[in-house]
Amino acid sequence: MRRLIFIFLMTVIAVSCGDDYKSSIPDVRFDFSCSLVQAEYSKLTTPGQFIKKTKNVHGIPVGYAGIIIGQSVYSDGYTYLAFEAACPVEASRTVSINVQNDGLGKAICPSCGTTYDLNNGGAPTGAGKEYLKRYTAVVSGTTLQVRN
Repeated sequence: MRRLIFIFLMTVIAVSCGDDYKSSIPDVRFDFSCSLVQAEYSKLTTPGQFIKKTKNVHGIPVGYAGIIIGQSVYSDGYTYLAFEAACPVEASRTVSINVQNDGLGKAICPSCGTTYDLNNGGAPTGAGKEYLKRYTAVVSGTTLQVRN
C-alpha cells in the first residue's frame, strides 16, 4: 500500500511540474546569426544595448514580427537575450515594438503604449501584462545565433 501511495504521489508531482505558459504570440521557426565584430552588431557586446532585426542576412523574416537582441545591463558580458518584437497585447505581425536607443534597455509598443524592460526579461509596464516572448540566443566565438 505504501508503495502504491508513493507511486501516486510521484506521478502527481511529475505532472504538476510542467510548464503551462503559452504566449499569445504564435510559434514560428527561424534562424538568425550575425558576427559580433561587424559594425552593425558590435554595439551588442556592451550590456544594455539592444537592436531590432526583421530579416536575416538572406532577407528571410525572423520571428513573428522581428526579433530584439542584446545584453541586459545585469549581464556578465557574455550572456545574450533575444525577444520577439511583436507586442503581446496586439499579437499581430503588423505591430512591432520599437527599441529605445538610450542604452536603458526599453522598448515601447507604438499601438498600446506598453513599455517593455528588456534588462528584466521583457517585463511589461502599462496596458500589457504578458512578458515578451523569449528566444534562444547562443554565442560561439564571435557569432551570435538566435533561433526558435
